[in-house]
Amino acid sequence: MGRTLVIAKKEMKDTLRDRRTMLLLVVFPMVVMPALMLLILRFTERQAESADAEYVEIALIGDEYAPGLRQAVAADTQIVVVPGVRPDDVRNLIRRDSLDGAIVVPSDFQDRVDADAQASMMILFQSSRSFDVTERRLRDVVEAYDDEIVSGRISRLALDPDLFDAIDTQEVDLATLQEVLGQQVGGFLPYLFVIFMLTAAMNVGIDLSAGEKERGTLETLLSSPATRFEIVVGKFLVISLVAIASAFAAIVSISLVVRFGIGEEIPPEIMEVIWSILNVKVIAMLATLLIPLAAFFASAVLAIAIMAKSFKEAQGSLMPLMMVVIVPVLLGVLPGMELNARTALVPILNVSLATKDVISGTINPLHLAISYASLFALAGLSLWFCVKWFSREETLFRN
Repeated sequence: MGRTLVIAKKEMKDTLRDRRTMLLLVVFPMVVMPALMLLILRFTERQAESADAEYVEIALIGDEYAPGLRQAVAADTQIVVVPGVRPDDVRNLIRRDSLDGAIVVPSDFQDRVDADAQASMMILFQSSRSFDVTERRLRDVVEAYDDEIVSGRISRLALDPDLFDAIDTQEVDLATLQEVLGQQVGGFLPYLFVIFMLTAAMNVGIDLSAGEKERGTLETLLSSPATRFEIVVGKFLVISLVAIASAFAAIVSISLVVRFGIGEEIPPEIMEVIWSILNVKVIAMLATLLIPLAAFFASAVLAIAIMAKSFKEAQGSLMPLMMVVIVPVLLGVLPGMELNARTALVPILNVSLATKDVISGTINPLHLAISYASLFALAGLSLWFCVKWFSREETLFRN
């Protein structure tokens, strides 16, 4: 064990001397990531504000069949009606961005309204443009016009307005605010954990394996009294620690963004729940999930990278691992995915689902234990495989 720690200490010193590693470990998650998050947030807000302030140019087709529709449209001062648009040209004009949208009224509209029947009209728009501003504005216009017609019917027939609302539905959400935030934020955090941890593990793991092959320092390490197992475990510990540190740096950066970047824009009651979530117990449970995940990443990266002849080849060999790892994280965000006895056995997916339950305070201890066992078993299997590969001369000195 002593020689393993000596090797780990030596590898850690070499890692900390590498500026590229320090940039990846500290600068990116602590500085670049918060800056990017704030930049994206501010940009999205400004784009939405800009879209809301823009005028919407539309066509009214058949409005002569709906008296009062033009007045309802005029109530929105940011809607401009383009005259002289032919019905056959409407769709093409919208697709070519010459129009933002249109309202099409059939010729039997007023007849059906006069008969107290249900009439119809069509709203044309492109949902991929301008935060759906056109669709929202036209829908509001049509709904206002609909309310005007219905109110006229109720008044003319001397009906009770409550007659049209036979059931007064009262919706009561029994989920606490913490549970709601846990399901929403908890699906986003594992994605950051996996990205930062795997990226850090790949960078350090490649340098401690294929990188040492290129520098010719691996032979010196192999000639020391340490066994192959001790050498592998020493490198494994360093990669794991770097991966965990990267994940914690991401947690700190997110906390800083919430506290100082967007804290003033979040309602006080939500901020109170957020800070109550970020307590010692939750952070400790998240840390216990990150440890076996970091161990798996470290052993998997080391096992793959040690087979490469060069740094570049190791990078290419590890890219498929990145793709494979992202899939379970994305599955954990899908609606209906919950942590149970089966999903707890799926590596990485269990971390994604467990993170949501830990933050929301609804974690099942049995499912959490199964997740731990699954992750540690996979990490142990990967480490064993790594030691086996490290014991083969053709792997270490492949040319």
